[in-house]
Amino acid sequence: MPITYTISREERLLKSYATGVVGVEDLHPFLDALVADPDLVPGLRWLHDAREAEPDITILQLAEVANRVLRLTKLGLGRIAIVAQSRATYRMAKTFSVLARALGIEVEVFTDLPAAEAWLDDEGGPHDTGETPLPR
Repeated sequence: MPITYTISREERLLKSYATGVVGVEDLHPFLDALVADPDLVPGLRWLHDAREAEPDITILQLAEVANRVLRLTKLGLGRIAIVAQSRATYRMAKTFSVLARALGIEVEVFTDLPAAEAWLDDEGGPHDTGETPLPR
């Protein structure tokens, strides 16, 4: 499976790692496994490291993934940071972030792992990514 994960209750952190080509056939079972994991407790933050992954997913499928992630947030999952390096992965992650934000999910995309970790740690801080949010 090109996506693996660990959950640290002590750190309140879910870390996932994607490698290789990742498609919806990988994402759906991965998200189902997360929903069923007894270690998924309210208050976790999620760091998704996709620096070594390439997407093979349509925008419609990405919208389905966002809806599945919404289930996780309803179980108490907090902020989500995605780290991407290739142009294709970064663009797909940014598209996902737009879809997810429309559902009320707090997600940001980074090219740098330390910046993503700092954003996750700064839960009460301002939402400063250099982008101007749209009015609600």
